Amino acid sequence: MMWGTFFATMIIVMIIVFLQWPKMKTNPKKDKTAFIVLLVIGLLLSMLDLQYMKGPTSVRQFLFKPFVEYMQKYLF
Repeated sequence: MMWGTFFATMIIVMIIVFLQWPKMKTNPKKDKTAFIVLLVIGLLLSMLDLQYMKGPTSVRQFLFKPFVEYMQKYLF
């Protein structure tokens, strides 16, 4: 995890909230919640080293490998 990237993203999120929150005061609670949730998701994703994480194909292989072995053994 690269702490510099995380803290830079946290500062950017704080600036966004500081600048946009006065405009958000008139919006419904649902919009405010979505605003905060999206910013938190972006902050959490900045904690992950996405460049070196395995992709969706390796996750799919991990999940379905037992089923493939079962199907090859008993169905074919």
